[in-house]
Amino acid sequence: MTTAWTSLTFWPGTSPDPRGDVLPTLYCYACERLVRRLRDLVDVQEAAHRIAVDRGYRLGPLFVEEDDSGQAMEALICAATSNRAGAAVAVPHRGHFVPLGWPDEWQQLLELVTGRPLVLTSPAP
Repeated sequence: MTTAWTSLTFWPGTSPDPRGDVLPTLYCYACERLVRRLRDLVDVQEAAHRIAVDRGYRLGPLFVEEDDSGQAMEALICAATSNRAGAAVAVPHRGHFVPLGWPDEWQQLLELVTGRPLVLTSPAP
């Protein structure tokens, strides 16, 4: 269930932000093994939406890693690095990185790529 990302470009004056600014995007990432039910995915998106509104982001897609291949993470990094308005990444907790390797390393990489701190949407289990 890997989410494909489609590029949407906002020109000045056509932004969804009422002030006319193009908002940075808050992308979401989750490991499918840890979000087994559709309700869990909805909870991830709802938590990310609340954070996006509070912190001045627009909510981007949820990238769900089906296995330990890293395809969803690769798509997320491509999306985040090609976003001219800026980006941040939200995860429910750092345990979602475990199937790919060390959570500390993935957090550092995402923060380096986006220039923003990793956003945690819920406490660690």
